[in-house]
Amino acid sequence: MDDKTQLWGGAALILVGGIILFAPLLFALRYTSVLLVVAVLVLAAGSLLVGLSRRGRAV
Repeated sequence: MDDKTQLWGGAALILVGGIILFAPLLFALRYTSVLLVVAVLVLAAGSLLVGLSRRGRAV
């Protein structure tokens, strides 16, 4: 993967993880603990992709 794909793929995963994280609050969904676990894993994967891309590094 090139840097641009990693950066935008990671940003998209962070967005999806945020939506999953707050979905139980908005829609009163069942399986809240499972959704929270999935959201944290998706957010971690997105953060990893953004961190691995050269464009997403702070330094």
